[in-house]
Amino acid sequence: MTHKKLLFVGIAFFSTLLLAFVLTGSLFAQGTGPADAIIPTGETVSAPPNSQTWYKFHESGNSKLVTATLDAKGVSGIAFLVYTPESIANWIAQRGLHPVGASSRAPGHDQVWQGRFTFEGTYYLVVQNTNPYAVDYVLKVSGDGVTTIVNLPPTPTPLPNPFATPIPVGKLNTGGKIVFQESSGGNIYTVNADGTNLQRVTFGLDPAFSPDGTKIAFVRQGPIPGLYVINADGTNERNLYGGTEIRSPSWADNHRIVYSSVAREIQGTPICFFGRCFGGSGVTRWNLFVYDLRDYTIHNVINPPTGGTVPSVNQVLQKIAFMNPEKGLMLTSFADNVIPNLIDDDLSINTPTMSGDGSRLTYMLKQPPSWQIVVAVWDGTNPTLLTRNAPLSFEHFDNVAPTFSPDGNEILFLSNRTGKWEFFAVNADGSNERQVLKEFSDAVNIQYNYSAERVASWVK
Repeated sequence: MTHKKLLFVGIAFFSTLLLAFVLTGSLFAQGTGPADAIIPTGETVSAPPNSQTWYKFHESGNSKLVTATLDAKGVSGIAFLVYTPESIANWIAQRGLHPVGASSRAPGHDQVWQGRFTFEGTYYLVVQNTNPYAVDYVLKVSGDGVTTIVNLPPTPTPLPNPFATPIPVGKLNTGGKIVFQESSGGNIYTVNADGTNLQRVTFGLDPAFSPDGTKIAFVRQGPIPGLYVINADGTNERNLYGGTEIRSPSWADNHRIVYSSVAREIQGTPICFFGRCFGGSGVTRWNLFVYDLRDYTIHNVINPPTGGTVPSVNQVLQKIAFMNPEKGLMLTSFADNVIPNLIDDDLSINTPTMSGDGSRLTYMLKQPPSWQIVVAVWDGTNPTLLTRNAPLSFEHFDNVAPTFSPDGNEILFLSNRTGKWEFFAVNADGSNERQVLKEFSDAVNIQYNYSAERVASWVK
């Protein structure tokens, strides 16, 4: 089944106009990811305990030597990694976040990295402080092709859109608590559904509340990558399983967490003699696993593996919706030797999310030229488009990363229709679309990287 029937057709009187916008400054931390990376100025700054801070610089690709130095008055436990534009592109495409270099101690500086770049672009340094206390440091980047001072051209005042459909500012009708990420790998906060009591609990990505609301599962790409769990109040953080290729934790109950991770498989039968093997080709693919907090065991969810990303567990029916990168939206269960069912072959579907009451499924769908929100029955039947762009508008904003309210009656999602990423909500029947959580969204610089992030999770 495809989603051609969901396409919203309109007559366009104007060609697409790209409106420039400037992200507002955050009253909270910056440097939480590539989207809000900081320019290194050579001034003394402080790294919070157990933190990572992203920096960026422009390099002309002239193959001249680039030198990055970090000085922290001899304090150990602080260093940095180096990423290229290709590294970030691969990360967004869910192929893992892999540095091209790492700093090391050298005479005259606490940490140094040197290298040469052969193509122009934005490069990144990620300072990692593994100490349980803050550390002051100075970061500098130099080289003939390096630019660390960016002079942005004046931004023209956007023209008003006469065809825009006004969206009111409203409230969420369901109570409870929401956990959300500021950006991929950035700060993770909790906030009451009425917008009060905003609290930072940790950093990472893909946060998910346990059904009872006492724990938050999330993943981290560094400084120590892996699957993590932390108490909802920010205490007792622990690394359950290490690895940089882990994403999208989803709770099956208060003890089991389903997640996606890259696994290496050997295809073909190797021939071995005298302790050496030949033949058999190694391949890697995303697959689904379940971690049990009661006995610390890990099991394959799908056996034999078929490939899967962004899982979401129906906690009532114990079914798992996920995306197969080659087939589309699929459904499976925890039973052994179950062949997953293909429920929609549209490969543009992303981040499927089950409702807490087990009755519905929501996901984001590419409706060219933008992303929109769809709701369906839990098994994928009767898909209904909840959001759309005004047919005469020359703005094409995106609606992404949907998640259900605890009772399944509301869907919370991100939209960039205001010129920056903010939270919006719509009832599951398509009514009452409005902007919500405005109490803090003007202060928190939310970013979305189109890397299948699970931005938020909502419990009673």
